[in-house]
Amino acid sequence: MVAVECGLAECQHCFVLRPNRSLSWRQNQLVFASFCVVTLLVVLPLVAMGFWLVLPFAGLELFAVGAALYAVTCRCHECEVICIAADTIRIEQGRRYPRRHWILARPWARVVLEGCPRRWYPSRLLIRTHGRAVEVGRFLPEDERQRLARQLTGHLGAVS
Repeated sequence: MVAVECGLAECQHCFVLRPNRSLSWRQNQLVFASFCVVTLLVVLPLVAMGFWLVLPFAGLELFAVGAALYAVTCRCHECEVICIAADTIRIEQGRRYPRRHWILARPWARVVLEGCPRRWYPSRLLIRTHGRAVEVGRFLPEDERQRLARQLTGHLGAVS
């Protein structure tokens, strides 16, 4: 999902990129809790019948599902911010706060949308300047990535 903000204090245009996510953090916790309840409803009668060895495997299963759900939820809360000022482009990536950032010279920057020779793999959207390239929008669907490339091109220069 791409949100565009214009006329900020230091930036002329600001693009905020976030992956599409269907559930919030709280809703993911509720889904995991429902998995735990269903698993316990199935496992507890088996333990009562004497099949106690089922309990550790159910615990391992819930641990694996919980770890995977946590990893996916963390990836869904990534954010990228592209601020275009008069002479610089600031790109920040992170979850809760900017973990990585780049500052590029705007006059030399160009937007490059690299297609993959294999049709099943998505394209890459790069902002290049002085031999440096920063990939943005890697979590966006293909149509949103192409739309973002056109919007960035309108503010920076020609797309390759």
